[in-house]
Amino acid sequence: MSQAESNIKALISTLQTDFVKNFTSSEKLHRLKPKIKLQDSDPITELKKLSQILKAHATKIGIILHPDKFYNNLDAVFKEIQSLANSIFFLISLIPLFYQEEYPEYFTSLLDANVLSLLNGVGGLCEELNQLLSAPSDQQNASASDDSASARLVPIGKIWAVCDQTLELSDMGELGLLNKKIKVSSKLVSDTLTELEEWLAEPRIETDDPFGLESDSEEEEQGEEEDTETQEVPPKMIQFVQEWQTKLKMIRLLLQSFSKSIASNDYKNKKPTSLQLDRLNALHGRIVAEVDELISSTFMGGQDFDSQDEEITQLAGQVDLAVREMVKIIKDVNKNDEKKGKWIQVWDNKYFS
Repeated sequence: MSQAESNIKALISTLQTDFVKNFTSSEKLHRLKPKIKLQDSDPITELKKLSQILKAHATKIGIILHPDKFYNNLDAVFKEIQSLANSIFFLISLIPLFYQEEYPEYFTSLLDANVLSLLNGVGGLCEELNQLLSAPSDQQNASASDDSASARLVPIGKIWAVCDQTLELSDMGELGLLNKKIKVSSKLVSDTLTELEEWLAEPRIETDDPFGLESDSEEEEQGEEEDTETQEVPPKMIQFVQEWQTKLKMIRLLLQSFSKSIASNDYKNKKPTSLQLDRLNALHGRIVAEVDELISSTFMGGQDFDSQDEEITQLAGQVDLAVREMVKIIKDVNKNDEKKGKWIQVWDNKYFS
């Protein structure tokens, strides 16, 4: 083995020991202590730069992974792996800065997943490099098959994908990521509203297995559809669904308005705390889940539906409680900007009137 090959082997071993095998879980990442201080920059900006740099190094390594190029360019291989290792070191050094309670958990958990996926890809790359270095000398200049060449590029593809995801994460930031999640919740509320509108256009209660859970075949299902009897829908159920149709329109408006608000540049200056952002993230998801449970329980009630039933009142109360808490946090974030925060007060008055 040449000196160049030995140097590459040693560098690969360092990558595996110091990074790949050392950081295998979020818990291990969170044990890191901050050892650097950024000047004229911030963690998000540096994360974006490192994502681009790591992808560039991976691309160069991918180009020289083919045996036809690898063995004739060992010095270049060493240089690129060294650059990749340095960038990973900088990334690992940067990560603890996100754990200083300035960034919400929903952001750091996704960042953790990306870092672990990156290290997984680097681990695969190390294995491919070791295989190339371990090949018998008489095979080193042999042309690789398409399958083996593609296999060597798999870890490069993983690194690319993670770098793209991390770049997107850094572009969004914590507010952009929250906005993305809230848009999903808003869409789910819209879907529920569509279902309610369709039901109100033709209210019905099916008495025989309304969800087709007991159907064993298409023929049975068709037969059951013919035999299914419908009963008159209680007026109190229609009224309750209409009331919640109105409330869901308001909830959708809340989510859409808040989404528009946090997408503005002004919102960045408000500097909501990580605790506020984490709570907002939990609340919009909770609202959607509890609305879904409330509507499902309503329809499952059938002719026996009672809006004063303990389960129904409890579920409705839970939705309103989550909405009230979300409104309060939004008000707190906007307390120093009466003009920008006026919309939430108007919404609050209308929903809880």
